[in-house]
Amino acid sequence: MAGVLSPARLHFVASTNWLSADRVALAALTLVGLGLRIAGGNGGLWLDEAWSVLLAHQVGTPLGVLFGINHDNNHHLNSLWLLTVGMDAPPLAQRALAIVTGTLAIPLVASLARRAGTVPALVSAALFAVSPILVTLGSEARGYAPMTLALLAAAVIADQAIAGEPGVNRRHMAILAVLGLLSQLTMIFGLLALAGWVLLERWQRDGAAVALRLTVRLFAPAFAAVAITLALLALGAWASPLGFQFGSYEAFAWMAWLRAVVELTGFTIGWPLLTVTLPIAALVLLLCARQMGTAKIWFYRLAIAGFPIGLAVLHTANPGHARYYLLAGLALLLLLGEVIGKALTRPGLPRLLASAALSTIIIGSLYQDGILATNRRADPAAAVRALAARSPAGAAVMADRETGEAVLKVAAAQATFPLTVTDSCAARFAFLDRFGGEDMPGTLHRCGALFLPIAAARVRGLSGTHWTLYERHR
Repeated sequence: MAGVLSPARLHFVASTNWLSADRVALAALTLVGLGLRIAGGNGGLWLDEAWSVLLAHQVGTPLGVLFGINHDNNHHLNSLWLLTVGMDAPPLAQRALAIVTGTLAIPLVASLARRAGTVPALVSAALFAVSPILVTLGSEARGYAPMTLALLAAAVIADQAIAGEPGVNRRHMAILAVLGLLSQLTMIFGLLALAGWVLLERWQRDGAAVALRLTVRLFAPAFAAVAITLALLALGAWASPLGFQFGSYEAFAWMAWLRAVVELTGFTIGWPLLTVTLPIAALVLLLCARQMGTAKIWFYRLAIAGFPIGLAVLHTANPGHARYYLLAGLALLLLLGEVIGKALTRPGLPRLLASAALSTIIIGSLYQDGILATNRRADPAAAVRALAARSPAGAAVMADRETGEAVLKVAAAQATFPLTVTDSCAARFAFLDRFGGEDMPGTLHRCGALFLPIAAARVRGLSGTHWTLYERHR
């Protein structure tokens, strides 16, 4: 009996049980994240998703997706998936790539954070599971979730290189760089942040020569692969009669940039009241991060502060979209996971404050995730259901904008409803879609006729557009 209950034996059993509990907790968090993404993936496709479906449907082949679309709305791997499942597939099938990759990011981020400790790893996984921006982008047919997965996998390799582990695979880094790039072009900024992280961390430890040699050796194949991929895509755009197209182009404006950064921070941590104090608080946390014992300080600095500030200095176009700054949100979640996780292991006030912070983030995030699941990005499929109820044999609809045409066509294909989008004055119905801040008329006058609203929805959340369906008054 004494041999069975020896201290060494008890330590082994306790360690084994803890490892088992660790895995069970991570599996549970992953299932929670999957459930939230499935719940958020219902409803008709909103503008950017529907546009991607139409573009993939029009070119019709994988080569067409890679070299024939030449549009900033084409997230190549996502478009290949949409081409595979088809224009009339159910929304959950069209969003399945994002749901799967967004869910896989949860255990992967735990692996990335595990060097800081088991508790920080689990806290990071919890934050990635419920973060509203990740649940939103991980449940819609776009390329941000696959890009996030590729970037986190690349970060694991970079972390191994910083720690000096043997067998760091440069080929895998190059493959991940290309996969991330073909998912979403902002992968380039993520690679730059990772390379800067490796360079600066190893510089502090081993000096400039060693750091530079290691960074070049690890990232040169990745950046070469990215350059070749971009060159091939640019060649396709150059050969196209229309060249490369943008869905919208807005010149840089400070207020648009600030609004996007505020939205990014709020939707990252689940804080429903969007205020400029949010990014300020994130910067304060970043300034104190080194004193809190965080390990990835240079990555946090480059991604959370350097990336958005750099875009502002460069005055890049289209600054008002929060999703473009996703890299900063990912780094902020990692930083919070590490800080909160370490504080939870310390008794007294640190544990109390960390518990309050984690509870606040999770409750706020679940609240916003619930809004996404119930609002369904203003569910454009409801417009087609209203059309089918009023005109079961089919309908002709005037779309006020090309953007409305995309969501109507995809929703009609999914419902197998005969729908014609036209500019003819003979149409019985009219459809208006508007972005946030734009007015929606209570009644509509077109072609000398009065149209009255019969269905409408307004977006609550990060993605979607407001819409109203009108019927000609007889």
